[in-house]
Amino acid sequence: MSLSKVERSPIVTLKALPLMAFLGATSVANAQEKPDEQPVWQAGLAVATVDSSYKGKNRENFVFPVIGYEGKRVYFRGVELGYRFIKKPGQEFAAFSAVAGKRFEPKKQTDPALQQLDERDFRVETGLKFTQHTPYGRFSAESSVNIRDLDTGYKTSLGYYYSLSPNPRQWQVGPRIDVSYVSGSYTDYFYGISEAESLRSGFNEYQSNSSWNLALSLEGYFRINERWTLAGTIKRSFLDDSIRNSPITEGKHANSAFIIVSYRL
Repeated sequence: MSLSKVERSPIVTLKALPLMAFLGATSVANAQEKPDEQPVWQAGLAVATVDSSYKGKNRENFVFPVIGYEGKRVYFRGVELGYRFIKKPGQEFAAFSAVAGKRFEPKKQTDPALQQLDERDFRVETGLKFTQHTPYGRFSAESSVNIRDLDTGYKTSLGYYYSLSPNPRQWQVGPRIDVSYVSGSYTDYFYGISEAESLRSGFNEYQSNSSWNLALSLEGYFRINERWTLAGTIKRSFLDDSIRNSPITEGKHANSAFIIVSYRL
């Protein structure tokens, strides 16, 4: 990775698309209806818009296909592969590996100074996650590191989701809150400025510290019929000072939204 050629401290993946959660939720709902049948496969199309926290680039729009699989132990949700150690009604504990959607490509930046920075490649987040459904909502926790480069730090997060639906197998919508702790080397990987980059770009040298980040979202899905499902989310992530103070970022928050239409195969 080019970052290893200079002394650097690294941006944080705050806007990764939550497709895995929706593919998992709708697949599990299907599987629970007919638990003795074969594993559940889904295919669909997603449309997403994501704010950029970098200077000079406001928003990125995406259209892409997604595939989901829910087996007894193994699952695949868009860009996440997982294995469940525990799977029982209302509870799941799993190991996972997922491609994080954030990367930095200098050649695609509109700001000439940003074009002088090193590329930040995508991360392969690998770790453990736990989910507990209760009458008071869904609680989740996960922790992961980048197996492509262990020196680029780790992230740990806690989440809570409350469904407003009296019939979650048919439709579900509700608010969600996530709080994440991101190590300094993780945030520095994306938002730090090394001495060499500072000389090339004119940005002040910057080393980011660890950060606490809050995200609020509204998410849900609607099962059109036995096979078709429509899902979506709107999310706002609030950036910690260690990210906002970087000379290559702007704004105090980042927004993202997506809609996905999936078909149960």
